[in-house]
Amino acid sequence: MKNPTKKVYDAIEEQYPLLGIALNHHRTTRGQPLSFADKPYLIELYCDAPKIDGFDAMKAVQIGWSELLIQLCLERARIGRIAAYILPTYQLRDRFVQRRIQPPLEQVAYYRQFLDEGNRGSLRIKRFGKGSLLFLGSNTVNDFIEFSADVMVVDEFDRCVEQNLALARDRLRASPNPQLFRIGNPTQAKRGVAALYDNSDGRRWFHKCGRCGEKQPLEWQVNFVTRDVNGRWMLRDRKGASSGHIRPVCRSCGKPFERVAEGGQWVAERPSKNRRGYNPTRLDVLSQDIRGLWLEWLEAQNDTYKIQAFYASVLGRPYEAEGSAVTAKMLADASTGSPMDYGGSAELKDQTVVAGIDVGSEELHMTISTVQENQDESMVRTLVWTGTLRTFDEVYDALVRYRVNSAVCDSRPEMRKAQELRDKCANVGNVDLWLCQFHPTGKVGSEAYGMRKNYVTKMVTVDRTQLLDATMDDLRSDPRRRIFCEDVWSVAGWADQMQAPKRVPNQTGDRVLWDSGNAADHYRFADAYERVATDLISSGGRYISMEVRPNG
Repeated sequence: MKNPTKKVYDAIEEQYPLLGIALNHHRTTRGQPLSFADKPYLIELYCDAPKIDGFDAMKAVQIGWSELLIQLCLERARIGRIAAYILPTYQLRDRFVQRRIQPPLEQVAYYRQFLDEGNRGSLRIKRFGKGSLLFLGSNTVNDFIEFSADVMVVDEFDRCVEQNLALARDRLRASPNPQLFRIGNPTQAKRGVAALYDNSDGRRWFHKCGRCGEKQPLEWQVNFVTRDVNGRWMLRDRKGASSGHIRPVCRSCGKPFERVAEGGQWVAERPSKNRRGYNPTRLDVLSQDIRGLWLEWLEAQNDTYKIQAFYASVLGRPYEAEGSAVTAKMLADASTGSPMDYGGSAELKDQTVVAGIDVGSEELHMTISTVQENQDESMVRTLVWTGTLRTFDEVYDALVRYRVNSAVCDSRPEMRKAQELRDKCANVGNVDLWLCQFHPTGKVGSEAYGMRKNYVTKMVTVDRTQLLDATMDDLRSDPRRRIFCEDVWSVAGWADQMQAPKRVPNQTGDRVLWDSGNAADHYRFADAYERVATDLISSGGRYISMEVRPNG
């Protein structure tokens, strides 16, 4: 076999045409063949993109996404589809076609055979294969009322003219198999491409630790940097800091590991959502020099514009100022407790145990923790277990098995079932279970977060905003009042849901609220209800241990 690689690529092209064309024929604007050696996260996209209805990608810069979608449009047009590629302005469209489209069409023999000579020089429309390619600027409204399409790509989504994009989407309605791909560098939380990603299944590229096997998405402040006791930034990989070869540090075992292609995979953190969403970052590019990012990070300190640029360009996410949300670093710093207890150990009978239950449409999210009193008389909650349950009967079994003393359950949307659980705990078990509802209060009162208790109905009413403020303060306090299990990051969706609510002004601007947009936030509220259970048991005069259990 003189050319085994060619034979393998031909077999790939037969099964996955877009991937095969990329490997066999495509050339970049520099005339180089494509390689996935440092971007293994792209392979799934090249295999799946022709077969799915689209995706939304909140992305970092220079991670191969536009190159992918250019090839997708060419492949779709080749077989007879009309593919429209939309950019913010027609001026940007012109430069894009001249620099990114014309060179491969003219220089790659495989593409030349499908290009119609009659409109070779057009920057707006090209006949290609059995179909057509359209290149449009979102600032020209006429572009969106005179064409139909089967495939639509919107690049640099946040810079496009929003009202014209609504018209553009109408152009897909006549297609029997419409495909819509929207990508961009985020500019603002809960707006533009960030909002699209929040409403997607939230796929992130998980790397595998070569030491302990933990799979995890790479977070800048979880895997790479932290602050020392003086508040100065430092690299977590201390040996790498001196050698220049900086590696991520595993969130589970705490050891540096190499970023490699083997074991990597896309993981949907909101799998119940139908729309695909991706968040690729520069940290996922295996050839990315981390030392360069470290120097860029240091230079950006005390410069909001540069920090915003780092978050958007490197991490592919909008920057949110400290104090506007629970952050991954807060969670990582608090994840110092013992591994999760999956059975309910006997030692819990001698401790004060609390629980919080958030009721969703399909699942119940639950957290269970022990409570001890700090030296400053504040309460310390140390996570024992968290996860999802299917029924209220399973919740009751968990309350009994973990010997929970005080619990708070979301009163809605399953009010009747929640009341049945409350009555069962009162009549059969030994769990003091309350139901919780939210009601805003005008100001901070003598009771924490405006708490009001009805001992007859066992209903506790709290101010939602003040409660979420209090639980974030638990993570920022010194000494910390919230401790998570070291392996809690393995719980699907936990980290994302804990970070989902953001502090934003209301529509009139006279009040700050917590808003999760379309993102799931069940674990965050289960944690909040558990905080209420802690304060209820404290105010009720029950015994709370004075001895804080050591971490680890």
